[in-house]
Amino acid sequence: MAPAPKFSPEQQQEMILDAAVQCIQESSITDFTMAKIARLAGLSMGSVYKFVQSKEDIVLALAFQSFKHASAVFERVLKLPLSTPEKMLAITLIAPKKLQCFEFDYELQSYATNEAVIKRASSLWSGKMIEACNLCEQGFKLAIMDGINAGELKEVPNLSEVIEEIIVSGWALTVGYEQVLRVKQQQQIIEGTASLLEPIAFNAPIIRSTIRLLNSYPWQSPITPDSLERIEQALINLELR
Repeated sequence: MAPAPKFSPEQQQEMILDAAVQCIQESSITDFTMAKIARLAGLSMGSVYKFVQSKEDIVLALAFQSFKHASAVFERVLKLPLSTPEKMLAITLIAPKKLQCFEFDYELQSYATNEAVIKRASSLWSGKMIEACNLCEQGFKLAIMDGINAGELKEVPNLSEVIEEIIVSGWALTVGYEQVLRVKQQQQIIEGTASLLEPIAFNAPIIRSTIRLLNSYPWQSPITPDSLERIEQALINLELR
């Protein structure tokens, strides 16, 4: 009778991904090898390939973990006793450190959205990423709909389009700001003195722009200076600021 496996499938997958994190930290998101992952995990290559078929699978598997972590933080913020526009602004004001799952999150997210990576990854991990993205987007849609059903937004035509605009525009502002900040801080990044993980100041241009965007919609209670105080305290209470 063959001996029982030493580790459960769940344990083996965790060991593989933990080893992948170590490999990437020691090299980069592009230079790690499957052989080294197997060696660090203490598993055979055959065991590794039961869970991940390629380096692209590793990238998407880790991106999936990172995205789930961030989505869980977003969910906590969307449940705060704030108005809907305040919740949307609060998402932008979460301290980046609280959203970070891995030290290489930014590089991971950028690489995981590369067309070649997505096409070469297995349907298992690409499917998991698609499902996670859809669930996260649905969470934002439900939060906005709850506010609308509570009478927070005055009657507007094309409601579904408005909801999509708020989500996509807010996301684009946040992601775009991070990219701009990295360009502006290239020298600090090289020196290791960049402050990319510091919370965004309440008077930062990105926050002013986000407020202007949100207040362009006919909310019954638009964002005010008092809103910023409520958001800050709510995020501090959740240890997200």
